[in-house]
Amino acid sequence: MSLIGRQSISDKNYRMFGYDIMFRDDSADAGRPTDVSVSASVLDRVMNEIGPENAVGGYRGLLKTDREFLENDIVETIPAQKFLLMVLESSLGDPRLEEVLKRRYSQGFRFGINDAAINEANLERIEALSPWIDIVKIDTLRTLKRWAQEGIVRLHRKGKKVIASKVETHVMFEFYKSLGCDYFQGFYLKRPHVVQGESLSPSREQALMIWNLLENDADITEIVEALEKNHVLSLQLMRFLNSSYFSFRAPITSIRQIISLIGRKALANWLMLMLAAFRSVGGANHPLLLMVINRTEIMTGLLKLSRPEASQEKIDTAYLVGMLSLIHLLLNMSHREFLHKINVSPEIEEAMFEAQGEWGELLTVTRHIENTDYESIRPFMERYRIDPKKMDRLIADAMEKVNRFDELLNQEF
Repeated sequence: MSLIGRQSISDKNYRMFGYDIMFRDDSADAGRPTDVSVSASVLDRVMNEIGPENAVGGYRGLLKTDREFLENDIVETIPAQKFLLMVLESSLGDPRLEEVLKRRYSQGFRFGINDAAINEANLERIEALSPWIDIVKIDTLRTLKRWAQEGIVRLHRKGKKVIASKVETHVMFEFYKSLGCDYFQGFYLKRPHVVQGESLSPSREQALMIWNLLENDADITEIVEALEKNHVLSLQLMRFLNSSYFSFRAPITSIRQIISLIGRKALANWLMLMLAAFRSVGGANHPLLLMVINRTEIMTGLLKLSRPEASQEKIDTAYLVGMLSLIHLLLNMSHREFLHKINVSPEIEEAMFEAQGEWGELLTVTRHIENTDYESIRPFMERYRIDPKKMDRLIADAMEKVNRFDELLNQEF
């Protein structure tokens, strides 16, 4: 089995540009995915099992490739308008690369260079290929700062866009942003800089108070009254739940109806998500917000695959754990401070910080899936006898859910 995933690429303001399609074979080393060219089997799964629409949503997908694969006629099955074919650094010295790029370019395909270390030799090779190259992804971990600066200037002179990949710290993000990098990819986008000691606004404090009422089984009349007093929140909640994302058969017209339809726990979870989604106009970290949705879907899906008898209460808790593992970043608060503010159970706190217990196991495996770390996922699949095809389906369904939520954010709000 090979594992397929994707990682978001966005600009300096966290506006989405596209997804890097990531894949790992059984034979690959454990750890972070390595740069390997897409194979026929992987392409078949992306095109036919996951589907290109699910794989990239409304954005461009970046597929790693090499000269040998580009010469294969199977390339012609790739929708050229949806994917950029990212040539591996190892192919830059191939004397036949220029010819095949020129031919495929005339057929409508567009190309980039994938995770290249920037130095004089690689820059000269890339500049020689510039008529057929649209974008260059810089491997920031293998590029000296002085070469990064010179390389970005030279590539921009050629009219090329530049992606800084493996951006893992706030300092690195700020450095490459100062050099004029167009796009960014890496764990920094999942873990933005947190301003210590920042508190929530009064309106968000009110929302958290309502969340606590829902979680603590307060009387339904008390919950309805609290929500109805917060007119802005009530209006947003109505619009949110009446959107195409939820597909309720009949329009929701009252707070009491919402509680009876989806239940207290589910409403509490979506209320928490709204805190992040609507924190300010243009203020949310879009890629991170989409990752919250992906993580919650993977968490609940793993619970259902490993424990088919799981109750709805367990499923709601899995969803909450996935959300709480990231949402503090969107609210710009320290993790422990936020968890203490909402008074979560010791089991949930142990899952977050010690990876202990049932929820800690699910959260750990979810993180491995996000990083396409198949070797770390395999023991979990074997322990619970999970069919690889069902795992594939879970990942594809999560992608679809993320895409639908993305459409909601872009169209409704």
